[in-house]
Amino acid sequence: MGVPKFYRWISERYPCLSEVVKEHQIPEFDNLYLDMNGIIHQCSHPNDEDVHFRISEEKIFADIFHYLEVLFRIIKPRRVFFMAVDGVAPRAKMNQQRGRRFRSAKEAEEKIKKALDKGEVLPTEARFDSNCITPGTDFMARLQEQLKYFVHNKLSTDKLWQKVKVYLSGHETPGEGEHKIMEFIRSENAQPGHDPNTRHCLYGLDADLIMLGLTSHEPNFSLLREEVRFGGKKSQKRITTPEETTFHLLHLSLMREYIDYEFSELKGQLGSDYDLERIIDDWILMGFLVGNDFIPHLPHLHINHDALPLLYQTYISVLPRLGGYLNENGHLNLRNFEKYLEKLAEFDREHFSEVFVDLKWFESKVGNKYLNEAAGLAAEKEDSAPGLSALTSSDEVTGKGKVTTGEEEEEDDDLFETEFRQYKRTYYMTKIGVDVVSDEFLANQAKSYVEGIQWILHYYYHGVQSWSWYYPYHYAPFLSDIRNISGLKLTFDLGKPFMPFQQLLAVLPAASMELLPECYRHLMTSESSPIIEYYPLDFKTDLNGKQQEWEAVVLIPFIEERCLLAAMESYNHKLTKEEKDRNRHTECAVYSYDEEIDFTYTSTLPQLFPDIVHCHVRFFLEEPPGVQRVYDRPSTPPPTKVTYLSDKEQKEWVKDVQGITENFLKRKGIVINETAVVLYGQLLTGRKYVPKANGQVELEKQWSKQVLSFAYQTVVKDIKVFYSSLTCFKSLDELFPISTTVFMVGNPYYGAMGEVQDSSDVIKDGRVRVVFSVPQEPQLEPLIQNQHKYCVKYNPGYILASRLGITSYLVSRFSGSIFIGRGSKKNPCGEQRTNVGLNLKFSKKNEEVPGYTKRTEKEWLYSSAVEELLAEYLDRFSEVFDTVSKNSHDDVFYEDDIWPGEDQNGAEKVAEITSWLKSHPVSSISRASCDLQILDATIVEKIEEAVEKAKVTDLTDLRHSGA
Repeated sequence: MGVPKFYRWISERYPCLSEVVKEHQIPEFDNLYLDMNGIIHQCSHPNDEDVHFRISEEKIFADIFHYLEVLFRIIKPRRVFFMAVDGVAPRAKMNQQRGRRFRSAKEAEEKIKKALDKGEVLPTEARFDSNCITPGTDFMARLQEQLKYFVHNKLSTDKLWQKVKVYLSGHETPGEGEHKIMEFIRSENAQPGHDPNTRHCLYGLDADLIMLGLTSHEPNFSLLREEVRFGGKKSQKRITTPEETTFHLLHLSLMREYIDYEFSELKGQLGSDYDLERIIDDWILMGFLVGNDFIPHLPHLHINHDALPLLYQTYISVLPRLGGYLNENGHLNLRNFEKYLEKLAEFDREHFSEVFVDLKWFESKVGNKYLNEAAGLAAEKEDSAPGLSALTSSDEVTGKGKVTTGEEEEEDDDLFETEFRQYKRTYYMTKIGVDVVSDEFLANQAKSYVEGIQWILHYYYHGVQSWSWYYPYHYAPFLSDIRNISGLKLTFDLGKPFMPFQQLLAVLPAASMELLPECYRHLMTSESSPIIEYYPLDFKTDLNGKQQEWEAVVLIPFIEERCLLAAMESYNHKLTKEEKDRNRHTECAVYSYDEEIDFTYTSTLPQLFPDIVHCHVRFFLEEPPGVQRVYDRPSTPPPTKVTYLSDKEQKEWVKDVQGITENFLKRKGIVINETAVVLYGQLLTGRKYVPKANGQVELEKQWSKQVLSFAYQTVVKDIKVFYSSLTCFKSLDELFPISTTVFMVGNPYYGAMGEVQDSSDVIKDGRVRVVFSVPQEPQLEPLIQNQHKYCVKYNPGYILASRLGITSYLVSRFSGSIFIGRGSKKNPCGEQRTNVGLNLKFSKKNEEVPGYTKRTEKEWLYSSAVEELLAEYLDRFSEVFDTVSKNSHDDVFYEDDIWPGEDQNGAEKVAEITSWLKSHPVSSISRASCDLQILDATIVEKIEEAVEKAKVTDLTDLRHSGA
């Protein structure tokens, strides 16, 4: 669901709400949830303005998988990864889906026509019809199969994925994606062992996810979404590759603080009755009044015209007098809500007062009061009806006569009220198409709107209240007409969700009929079809005060459920077996890694995705939370087991059994014969003492988190388990006698040794008094501040060269490798060569010698130690420097060329050089990668001194009480 322009508004009002996601700089999350439809749309039709764009299904699937991998890698969930694809939606949502799909089909047709009129040549292959992203289509069935493959592949091959439980709630599981996620969160929260500090991250593009997340009242809840650049051109191509995308994290804990600050004025007025959780609930309710996917926005109440500040200020002024709140955990307090709307209704009059000034000016120009002629005639016909006679008199309608000057002010007030009522009457007649705006009509409008608000609240806080309910108008009533609601009895019929093909026929236009089974297509196009009126080829749209075409109301008739189902009934028997398999509801699939399982998972697209030869995935179906609302009425207990397996599920069951059978045969040499029943269990990993009341302790069993499978016939029942003497401890003082040595295994002093003290006064509270010895931390702050004093100074080669009186080339050459061969250059003796270089840098291997050389992006740098080494080298063997300087282009130099005299022995000289190099300390220093940051030896010595000093310092005792 979306609230148009809401995300932009809160981003501008609360500018610090979102932070840019940077790798390795985001908090840890336990659970990651994906609202998948946003990803599917981005990867399949990134730019609807480009009529030339074409994409293959294989490319779509590959791009979706890549997007999922990137999102998983960014967040790295530790426990749960939940992927939710939109399933069959409640009827209230279908009307909005229907409008969107009709509009997108019409816009696509117009764009193609415009391109052809310009003479553009379009590709011959069919364009991707985004309407196929609807439950029950061939495309969604194929996508579901590939998503299953993707999950099996990642769990079998990626160690990060193997730590989490993966949920895949596909298009066959009823419900919108984000609401299936919230059902899961609510279900987990209700579990006895739920961790209240679980960190949640929800990915999705809809702005209303902020509201959904806040309804959970979870303290650690964040939203992940792509960066939104406001004011961009519509034709601008969206970035679809996740590597190029800037992601934002929106922390709802910060949003809660913003809301607290927004309504801080109420703290002084309410005192101790101020409850932030209740304020947040009311803030969510106010967000619904500016329009959403289920009900239209109230007249003239637009986000971009400061509607939300108006709602907030009205709330602040009214709440202290209400004696309670508006939204009570998803249930409307009708009395308080009515009082709030009464105050808010002043906006209707204020808005009309601006219109009224223009009407009076018009009257002065034409010499007659401006009243809607059609509305006036209708009122005259019904002037005997209750309520209408009081609204309009015949004199006012015809505009006869003028009032005296003394009565001008009173006349203006009467005229304002008359014109105001007539103004609203015109709205209802032109927008909704009624002939007479009676009190009964207005009461029905008010009830329908309040029903809508209640339905949405229940949907957000508890799930679907009615699958069949929907708001029956394209437009909302005026605020001032939503009256007398405190005594309303709001009842809803739960109903059942549509089957996938029923939803397809309900939301698709005739232009997308290829997405339906062939037996139903004629119902969209045949003139004899009983439901042909629901598929107009041409229709109007109404901006209704909005600015963008996508915000316009699509004026197409609402589907009559009874007529739709009756029209389909006669053709249901023509469905093929494959189509019947698609037209069903299934449970959420749960996957986990199991090393013991090993089978081959066959790919349905082997040319793109290879078979998974060693698949280690355990799979089972889990009833989604609230399943009784999906399959049966509340009075009927939900199904407790799966009674039917599809062909694919049957194959997976067979593979599980084969894995167990092969494991027994190959690992244990046991033939277990046919397996009809598989048991799933957790291994006992040990026992743990848990403090109870009055200082008592009990041993509680600890179970492995991994669920293992066992063939029923291999399980031995009724074994008596013998427990060791460890069970003799019954109380804390027995478990921890005085003077017992213990160790801290938690924060903040992990590993510290302590001694149990006299704890008789705190044992009854389940605590033990312990004195821990905590070593003093070494004082490194002065060293950190003065580390520059101990760092090795490095200089470019030309500085060393100038000090030594040689060229920069010689500094560079001798700090690396210098090879000397036997004989002379003209008459070499063999290929034996000796390296007489200092070997202080290795450019090809990107290695340096710490303390001597350092590599930057531009050049090599040298320390004073290199200068001293080169100076000694130059003093001892200057003839080598002379030869290298004269023959700078040579790679190898020769003994007889360096020492040409008859009395000189080159081999001995080379041996002397190598012996000198080996005796120097530099020869024993190891090399390091240039990319590493290595502390200099002097700093390391200073750190060691500080640590040794800390060891001899007196130990500080920290008194710590704990269980």
